[in-house]
Amino acid sequence: MRTFIILLFLLSCNVSSGEDYDFFESKIRPLLSKHCYECHSETNIEGGLRLDIKAGLLRGGNGGPAIVPGFPEKSLLIKAVRHTDSNLQMPPADFGEKLTSTQIKLLEQWIHTGAADPREGEFETEIERKAKQHWAFLPIAKPEVPNDRHPVDYLLEINQQDRGLQTLPTADARTLIRRLSFDLTGLPPTLQELDTPLQDYSKLIDRYLASEHYGERWARHWLDVARYSDAKDGVLMYGDARIRPFAYTYRDYVIRAFNQDIPFDQFIAEQLAADQLDLPENSPALSAMGFLTLGRLFDNNIHDVIDDQIDVVSRGFLGLTVSCARCHDHKFDPIPTADYYSLYGVFANSEEPYERPRVGKITEAGKAFEDAYNKKLQEIADRQSKLYAETLYAARSRTTEHLVRVATTEPDNTETTIFFLSLTKDQLRPQITYAWRQYIAQHARSGHRIFGPWADLMQGGELTPDLWKEQGIEPRVISALVKGKPQSPEDIATVYGELLTNSWGLRSVVRDKIKSLESRSAELGKGIINLADLMAGGDGLGKGEANKAINPVTGETATGSTSSIDPGKFDTYLRAENPYVDGVFIPQQKSSQIISSTGLAIHDAPIGNKTASWDYIKYGPSQGFTSTSINGIDYAAEPNWMMGLHANKGFTIDISAIRTLHDFKQGEFKTVIGHGGAKDMSTIDVAIYLDGERRFYQPAFKAQQPGPELSIPLNENNRFLTILITEGTDGNSHDQGFFGNPRIEIGKDVQYQAKVRTQRDAIVRDIAVLEQQYSSTPDPNEDELARVLLDNSSPVWFPKRRLYFYLGRTDKDAYRGLLNSLDAIAVSNANAADRAMVMVDKSELTDPAIFQRGDPTQLGNTVPRQFLEVLSQDRKPFQHGAGRLDLARAIGDRENPLTSRVWANRVWLHHFGTPLVENPSDFGLRNEPPLQLQLLDYLAAYLIANNYQTKALHRLILTSQAYQRTSFIPDTVKFVKQNEIDPSNQYYWRFNRSRLDLEQMRDSLLLASGMLDRAMYGRPVELDREDNNRRTIYAFVERQNLPNMVQVFDAANADSSTALRPTTTVPQQALFALNSPFIERVAQNLATRIEANEPSHSIELAYKYALGRAPTENELSLGLEFLATNELVDFAQALLISNEFWFVD
Repeated sequence: MRTFIILLFLLSCNVSSGEDYDFFESKIRPLLSKHCYECHSETNIEGGLRLDIKAGLLRGGNGGPAIVPGFPEKSLLIKAVRHTDSNLQMPPADFGEKLTSTQIKLLEQWIHTGAADPREGEFETEIERKAKQHWAFLPIAKPEVPNDRHPVDYLLEINQQDRGLQTLPTADARTLIRRLSFDLTGLPPTLQELDTPLQDYSKLIDRYLASEHYGERWARHWLDVARYSDAKDGVLMYGDARIRPFAYTYRDYVIRAFNQDIPFDQFIAEQLAADQLDLPENSPALSAMGFLTLGRLFDNNIHDVIDDQIDVVSRGFLGLTVSCARCHDHKFDPIPTADYYSLYGVFANSEEPYERPRVGKITEAGKAFEDAYNKKLQEIADRQSKLYAETLYAARSRTTEHLVRVATTEPDNTETTIFFLSLTKDQLRPQITYAWRQYIAQHARSGHRIFGPWADLMQGGELTPDLWKEQGIEPRVISALVKGKPQSPEDIATVYGELLTNSWGLRSVVRDKIKSLESRSAELGKGIINLADLMAGGDGLGKGEANKAINPVTGETATGSTSSIDPGKFDTYLRAENPYVDGVFIPQQKSSQIISSTGLAIHDAPIGNKTASWDYIKYGPSQGFTSTSINGIDYAAEPNWMMGLHANKGFTIDISAIRTLHDFKQGEFKTVIGHGGAKDMSTIDVAIYLDGERRFYQPAFKAQQPGPELSIPLNENNRFLTILITEGTDGNSHDQGFFGNPRIEIGKDVQYQAKVRTQRDAIVRDIAVLEQQYSSTPDPNEDELARVLLDNSSPVWFPKRRLYFYLGRTDKDAYRGLLNSLDAIAVSNANAADRAMVMVDKSELTDPAIFQRGDPTQLGNTVPRQFLEVLSQDRKPFQHGAGRLDLARAIGDRENPLTSRVWANRVWLHHFGTPLVENPSDFGLRNEPPLQLQLLDYLAAYLIANNYQTKALHRLILTSQAYQRTSFIPDTVKFVKQNEIDPSNQYYWRFNRSRLDLEQMRDSLLLASGMLDRAMYGRPVELDREDNNRRTIYAFVERQNLPNMVQVFDAANADSSTALRPTTTVPQQALFALNSPFIERVAQNLATRIEANEPSHSIELAYKYALGRAPTENELSLGLEFLATNELVDFAQALLISNEFWFVD
C-alpha cells in the first residue's frame, strides 16, 4: 500500500492535467506566438533559442534553459520579460513593448505549476549538426587490421598503394639506433648500444623507455605545450625578482610522470585537480598543478590569466581553440560563448594560495628557511587581517557617499572591472558602489521594512509616515525621513546613508578612538620620530600617508609614482612645501651644491650622471624597485617603514622644525641603507651631511652588499640633515636607493620625557570618558539597520581573499611587496624544501556570467560550470567544487573522441617530425580530415585499450617498418619522381631527416666533450652560465630576456602553448657554431679529452666521442693533414659542428 501511494504521488507530480494544458493553450501559447515566435521559432532561431516547441524551452539557447519548471525565479524567460537586466530583455526594448504585468504573472503562474506544454518536436542545434559532420567530433572508429600485419604499416600502405608509392627499405643498424636514442632520450647512443644487433631492436626500445633520460626528453615535449617557464613576466622584473621560486617542481613532476608512465587520463587529472585527488600528504603529484599556475601574469589582469588557462587546457588536451569564443561564438567551431564562460567559471572559482604546500623533505640546512618562511606567512596573514579590517571599516564609513552615487549616477564601467584599478586611499571603491546598486535593485520595493520608503520616494512619491507605519516600516527609517524632509534623490540617499552609518558606527567610532589614543600613547613612549611619516604629511608618529612623496623638480607634495621627470633646473635648490623638509635638489655633474634655504653649500658632493631624474622621494619604495629588503629584513612590511628614492636626488630635513613640533633638544638620527635596484646591474653613491659636514659616504654601493647601519648624534644646535644619492657615472637606470626605518630617536631627552608624561596623563583621562560612552552604546550586532552593513550579504562586505582588489595603490603595492618577499625568501635559500604551485577552490563559489563581446564590464546571462556541449551527450553542471576535477574527468573520459586522438597525434609528431593532423593543437573545422585518419583512430583506440599508457604507444610506433625506414632517397628515376609527387612525405614512404633541436644539440655537445652533468631534478640554472653543464631541460626558462642560444635555435615560446616548434635555417646558427663561447668551451674540453701522443690516435678518439664511430681511412688522412697546420681544438670544433653530428637520419 505504501509503495502504491508513493507511486501515485510521483505520477501526480510529473503528469500534467487537462486543465494545465487548457491554461497553456488559452493563455500561454497565444502570448508566445504574438511576442516571441518572430525571433525564436523554426524559421528564425536567434541565440540558439526556440520557443515554438517544448524541447526548445527546456533546452534553451546560448544562455542555458529558458525555463525551470516549478521555479519562475530561476527561469531566464521570466528574468528576460521583467526587463530587470539591461543585458537580457525580451522583447528587446527597441523591438516591441515590454509585456504587461498581467502577462508576466501568467508566465510566472504557468512555470510555477510545472510549465505544462503539449507541443511536441525535437530540433537539432547548429552545434549538434556540426558535431555530427566533423571527423574529430565523431566517435573513434578502430579499423580492422589482419593479425599478421603491423597496424601502422598496414594502414599506411592503403594510401601508399592507392597512389602507387613504393616505400624505402629499413635503415642500417647504426642509423636506426641513433634515431631511436635521440627520439627516446634526447642523447646520442653509447658505443655499446651502437653495437646492438637489429634482432635485439625491441629490447633496445625497452631499455630506452626504462631509462631515466626518457622522462627528460619527453617531458620537454609536453613542457612546450604547457608554456612552461621559470620566470614571471612583470614589467621591470630583473634578477631574483623575476624568478618563480618553485616552478621547477612542475618540470620535475612531468619528468617523473613520463618515467613512471602514468596513464594519460591520470596525467590530466593531476594537472587540473591534484588538490582534489586522494593523494598522500605532501605528495609530489601536487606539483602537477603548475600546469595551471605557471602561465603569464598579464600585469594581474585576472581575465587574461583565466583565458590563458582555458587556452592551454583546451589546446593541450582537446586540440580546440576555445579561447576564440571569448568575445563571440567561435567563428568556425561549434563552441558558443556560453561554453567559454562555463569553463571560465571553473578557473574563476579557483585560486592560487600564497601558502604553497610542501612536497619535499626538510633537511637540516633547510630548517632556517622554514622558520623564515613561516614567519613571513604569519606577517602576511597579520597584514592581511589588518588591511581587511581597515578596508571594511572604510567601506562602511562611506555608505552615504556610495548611496548618493547610486541615486544620482548611471553605472560606470569601472564598477565591474576592478583588476586594473589604481586608486588612492580616499577614492570610493567602484565595485562597492556596484554592489550597492545591486542591493538597492533587489530590496527597494514598496513595503520593504527598510528600503520600502526609498522605492516610494525615488518614484516621486510623498512622505507618507502613516502608511509606512501600517506597512511595518522600521520606525527609525520613518523618523529619519520625516526629520530630514528629503527633496531630491541625493537627499534621500543622504538620509539613508547617515542612518545606516550611525546605526553601525556609534560603537565602532568610540572603540576606534580608544584604540587610536592607546596607539598614540605607545608611540609617544617609544620616543621615535618616523622621518618617512613626516615627509608624507604626518607628525612622525604615524599620521602620514604611505606612498606620499615630494617632487624633486617642484618641491610640491605628490602622490603615487611617475616615470622620468624633466629635471628642469639642474643643481637648483628648491624650497619644499612640507614644513619639515627644507628643500630638494637634483644634483648633476658638480661637486659643489647648495643644500639649504639659508645658502649652506657643500663642495664634496658625489658626481651625478647628466640624465633625467626618475620618480619622487617617497614614503615607501620608488618605481621599479626589485627589492625592499636589507640584511634579510623587509622594510616595506610592517612594523618597518622605508623612504625610497631613485638616484640623482637630494633633500634636506629641517631638524629645528621637527624639534619645535616634538619639543626635544637632543636625539640621534638612525637608519639602515639599502639598494633597491637590479642586482649586479648598477651602483649608487650615498652621502649624508649634518649642517653641511659630511657624516657618511658610501661610493659604488651595490644591491648585494650588506646595508650599512647609521647612527648620527644630533645636538640642540643642529638644523639641517641632508641626504643625497647619485648614480655615479655608470649610467644605469636601475639605481634605486632606500633608507630602512629612518628616524630620530629622542626617548632619552629630558625635555621630551616631561612632555610625554603630561600628554599620557591627558590620554588616560580621555580614554576613561570614551570607555564609559562605549559601554552605554547599543550593540550593532543586534540592530537590523546595522546588519545592513555588517552581514556577509551586505554590499560593503567582500571575502578576505578579494582584499587585494579593494586596496588603494599604496597598500596594494606594499601588500604585493609582502607576497613577493615570500618568493624572495625561497629564491635566496637554496636549501628550501620543494613546494608545489597549486590551485585550490575558493571558499565561495559563483556561477559565471557571460561577458558581452568579451567586455567584463558588460555582464550578460549567468551560465553553469560545465563541459563543452559539442563533447557532451547528457551535459550536467559540474558537481565537485569549482569543477576542475569534473573537467579533468570529462577531458579524460575514454568516450571523449578528442583527447586520445590529440595525444596520439602528438606522440606520432615527435617520432616522425610531422603530425598526422596538421595543427596538433587545433582539431576544429579549419582542419580537413587527416590523410591517415584510420591510422590516427587506430593509435587513439590502442592508447585507450592500453590504459592510456604512452609507453605502449611508443612500442607500437617504434616497431613499425614506417619508423625504421631509411631517410636516404635513391637517385633513381622512380624515387626522384616519387619525391616530386610527395615532397613533404605525407604518406610516410620514407623517414624524415631532422636537425637536432636546441636541447639535443647542447646536451650532445656536452656529452661528447665529457662535460655533461647527468644530475636530475632541482632548481634551474641559467643557460649561459659558464659552469652550467646540466641537461638543457634544467636550464632556467626565460620569458623576456632570452639567451642567444634559445633565440637562434627555435626553442618554444613560453608565453603561450607551443604545439610545433618552427625549424629555421638562418646565418646566426652558423655564426653560433663558429664563434660562440659555448662551442669554444666544449671544443676545448673535447680537445683535452682526445689529446694523445699520436695525432692519429687523437683523431680516432675524436670520432669515437663526437660521432660514435671510427674514422674511415680517407677521414684519417684528411685529419692528419689538417692537424699538420692547425690546433687540435680546431679539429675538435670542426667535428662538433659537422652535419653528421647535428643531423639525425
